Amino acid sequence: MGPELTGEPTQEERRNQVLLAYVEALEAGREPDRSQLIAAHPDLQQDLEAFLAGHDEVARLTAPLRAVGLGDARAPFGLPREGPNPSPPGIGEIGDFRLLREVGRGGMGVVYEAEQISLRRRVALKVLPFASAIDPRRLQRFKTEALTAAHVQHEKIVPVHAVGSERGVHYYAMQFIEGQSLAALIGELRRLRDEQGPRLSPAEGEQDDRAVDADLDLRLHEPGSGGEVAHATTTISRERSADRRRYFDRAAGLARQAALALEHAHQAGIVHRDVKPGNLLLDLRGQLWVTDFGLAQVTGDPGLTITGELLGTLRYASPEQVLARRGIVDHRSDIYSLGATLYELLTLHPPFEGRDRHALIRLIAEDDPASPSDLDRTVPPELETIVLKALRKDPGDRYGTAQELADDLQRFLDARPILARRPTAAERLRAWSRRHPTAVRAGAVALILLSAASLVSTALVRGEQAKTLVEQRKAESAYRRERQRAEEAEARFRLARRAVDELIQVSEEELAHRPGMAGLRKRLLASALAYYREFVEQRRSDPDAQAELRDTTRRVETILADLAVLRAAGELYLLAQPSALNDLRLDKGQRARVADLSDRAGRRWRESFGDPANLPPPAERVRIALEQARANEEEVDAILTPSQRVRLRQIALQSEGPTAFREPEIIEALGLTPGQREQIRAIEEESLLGQRRELQAGKLAEVAGKPAMERIVAALTAEQTRRWKEMAGEPIRGTLNAFPTPFRTQRDSRRTSR
Repeated sequence: MGPELTGEPTQEERRNQVLLAYVEALEAGREPDRSQLIAAHPDLQQDLEAFLAGHDEVARLTAPLRAVGLGDARAPFGLPREGPNPSPPGIGEIGDFRLLREVGRGGMGVVYEAEQISLRRRVALKVLPFASAIDPRRLQRFKTEALTAAHVQHEKIVPVHAVGSERGVHYYAMQFIEGQSLAALIGELRRLRDEQGPRLSPAEGEQDDRAVDADLDLRLHEPGSGGEVAHATTTISRERSADRRRYFDRAAGLARQAALALEHAHQAGIVHRDVKPGNLLLDLRGQLWVTDFGLAQVTGDPGLTITGELLGTLRYASPEQVLARRGIVDHRSDIYSLGATLYELLTLHPPFEGRDRHALIRLIAEDDPASPSDLDRTVPPELETIVLKALRKDPGDRYGTAQELADDLQRFLDARPILARRPTAAERLRAWSRRHPTAVRAGAVALILLSAASLVSTALVRGEQAKTLVEQRKAESAYRRERQRAEEAEARFRLARRAVDELIQVSEEELAHRPGMAGLRKRLLASALAYYREFVEQRRSDPDAQAELRDTTRRVETILADLAVLRAAGELYLLAQPSALNDLRLDKGQRARVADLSDRAGRRWRESFGDPANLPPPAERVRIALEQARANEEEVDAILTPSQRVRLRQIALQSEGPTAFREPEIIEALGLTPGQREQIRAIEEESLLGQRRELQAGKLAEVAGKPAMERIVAALTAEQTRRWKEMAGEPIRGTLNAFPTPFRTQRDSRRTSR
């Protein structure tokens, strides 16, 4: 059946429907009556007669193949079969060409070794199957391939000698290359490697390279069919086994040859769009040839591509190709595909392997490939850097031209410094945020603005009021650094995990030293935790990866839990202030127990951290601080009633002032918009400047400043205000210090309370 149409079909669409129905009948073993076919469609008589005549011509040419059992009645229609079969000499003629043997076939054509009769030279003749000829787009691509290759003259691009058609059979002739494709070479190297280990299976839903590359790499003898080819493969295999440096030099040299050929095509305004090992041919002299311009596009010409159409072999396609972004695919897509080819030549693994087509598209579009050295430790770091630059997600981060790539490969071969550099942590984060804009869109801006304001204000307050609290913060920072070192040791996990590790790295490296940044850090860590949980679910079939991922997930969860404990430890400081004690309405027994706890907590803290000359190591300081904080929290819970405990948390939230609105829990609970958050940040900055002036005047700053809180609450909607009042409760009577005087003032508090 032809495609379902809506409205009145055009004559061309009706013709295609009729021809496709005829082809399908032949495939099913039924040959329709030709006279009845023509009589049923008199307006299509001329087109149908031309098609049937061409069909008869191809059937005549392939008759010798079928006679010796090497043909297939379906072959003229370009249907796939097991692979190319050797054919007897002189199997037929098309125009000026005598067909000698079939080299290979695929969806876009059948390739024969042929002799050009007039010039007596051997050529590779590519013939378009009828199943493709009746599709105007495929026919146009076939013509584009021939004309494009014919107009690009370069010593590394397979030249086209002639283009024509014979009774409806379209063909073109090109130079016949003795050798093999890089796909065949990689397949042979992989086979030799797999004799000592498991075989690499292709992605489900995608043809194996060996099947795909039986397509039009086809101008070549199969490996093993010719002595010279087998010898060349053996030489390269021996290099890979015995002299890896020479093998890597050879791989870089081949990639450089391909880059120079592509640069020539790009200068002519032509983008190949299907660079892959199967379209790079290696002749008997070790020279590389670029072939198959069937998907090529001329710059500025919309050509045959439509939005949403994915062209090229999937595992070598660039991110912009797999996302089918029309207008974005340019010469830098060829650079990516050549980088993917070199990656596989170095490691014998493609950059990405997905279980199915959709998974592979997601990996290519969103994730970074594993470093080649993760798969083969002998890969030179300079060559790895070159490959990874070519494989960058953003076209602007790759080499600007194929010539630049070729030049860097030459520098590697000459043992000179290359120009490519590994992306910095900031660059990796920017690239990740472009691919995941909803996760960290505001992170970088917030880091710059909030860090500057927080560093100035909190440093002043810390120096005046909270030396003990400073020590705790130092211990907290040291703890995070220790945690980060452990995470960095595990940060070599492949694929998508690398992008998520960037969130943890920024949180712990950049924000750990910024007082007042706990809210932003918690948001980043919470995002990382969500992704890790997703990774655990995705890796259900891999026990080793599951164990490693769960271990890192627990680490992130522990960091978040520890941050919550350290934040809760501040509630004990509030119990040292008369206004908090009076608001909670503690009875005499509770006040006595609070006073005793405060004294004991103060002694423990001074014993652990009171002597700056004898402080324990950073990791031990963190452990002690967390242990004491948890113990204090348990005793506070035992002293207070449930309602008093709730009220203490409300007072603690009030004591944070504007900084409370940085907390992810508060942002989520109130549903703050980006505009509101920006307005609150501006109010907070003004408040911090006011506190600084008060400190310089010798005054003690009150928490956040009530005018600032009033302005922030005024910026909320009615529903947000209601939620905030539920969380913060009634305003506390009296004042709270922004950083309460620690345990040593508890006795003063008791005297005041009496």
